[in-house]
Amino acid sequence: MAVQDDSSPPRSPGGRWVPYDYPNWYHLIRDGVGCLWCGRAGSVHADQMHSAAACLACETVQCNSDSECAACFYGWMPNWSRGLSPDSRSRQCGYAHCTNDAVAKAPRVGRVCKDDLSRPKVNGRPLTDVIEGHRRAALDHQGGGQWQWMTWREPAKPEPRAEQKAEA
Repeated sequence: MAVQDDSSPPRSPGGRWVPYDYPNWYHLIRDGVGCLWCGRAGSVHADQMHSAAACLACETVQCNSDSECAACFYGWMPNWSRGLSPDSRSRQCGYAHCTNDAVAKAPRVGRVCKDDLSRPKVNGRPLTDVIEGHRRAALDHQGGGQWQWMTWREPAKPEPRAEQKAEA
């Protein structure tokens, strides 16, 4: 599952998917506690933005501000702990004899790796189809509600300084 396929508009490197309502959160940016990209507070670094990361299941690039993907709802974001015990078993696929790192939560087995992503079923549908459906609803606004939608943002262009404007 790629975030960008032939039907998606081209995306430049350095941008990311953010919540559709990100302008509603600018008061947090003004107050110095919100991310410059998504507007949300929480885990904001000194430079006032979340780090960008791709979901381990659907590869949607977004602010790494939560442990679960905001686009597909099942995938996990990198560098977040999984489970109560931080040992290697809490990061492994839940299928027997599979020791791959898990990338998403899954019904019945708890967690699943990229190779086994199509094995679990959600209401009779493979998890890969469910993830793709949620991703399409979020990124392409095909269904769902605005609370679920995401929009692509390019990196901010720096404003020319006042003396540069005066010279022009």
